[in-house]
Amino acid sequence: MKLFVFLFLFLLFPAPHAAQEACELQSRTAPLLLNLQIGMLPEQVQSFFGKDLKIKIKKRGERTFFQNFIKKPAPNSLRGVRALYLRFFDRRLYQIEVFYERRSDLQTLENLTAALSSQMNFPASNWQIKYNRAEANCGEISLVADNILNPRIELTDETVRAKIEELREKNKK
Repeated sequence: MKLFVFLFLFLLFPAPHAAQEACELQSRTAPLLLNLQIGMLPEQVQSFFGKDLKIKIKKRGERTFFQNFIKKPAPNSLRGVRALYLRFFDRRLYQIEVFYERRSDLQTLENLTAALSSQMNFPASNWQIKYNRAEANCGEISLVADNILNPRIELTDETVRAKIEELREKNKK
């Protein structure tokens, strides 16, 4: 009888650390990163940055824009950014990867994931931390963070990434 009561209470009140919060994001509802939205066209991204960056993505397919700010400081719109990757597929932004300057308040991966959860409205319980890499999946959207060299964040539309992988596999054959 005690075992039955224990199991009943265990099922009724699950351990809070074991449960992930329900989280369903799509590209149009993904959080902004650097004020960029997953799904934007290159022209929309360019209009946000103005003269600070020259983003030229004309062709369809998979394209990458890269800019680093190692030898020269980042413009005001990218203050604190060390390097930036913007990945497009069929002229739509599907991944934003940002390397930041080191910050005293983000010394650990736990500090970084807590800040991201708060700022980007990703449930803190959804983070899976393994091998100094944190990942949170939220519907079609994933957020990856690490703090190996510098704080790094990667926001991705996983449906587009899966489509790209499928096309790569087809092209190998």
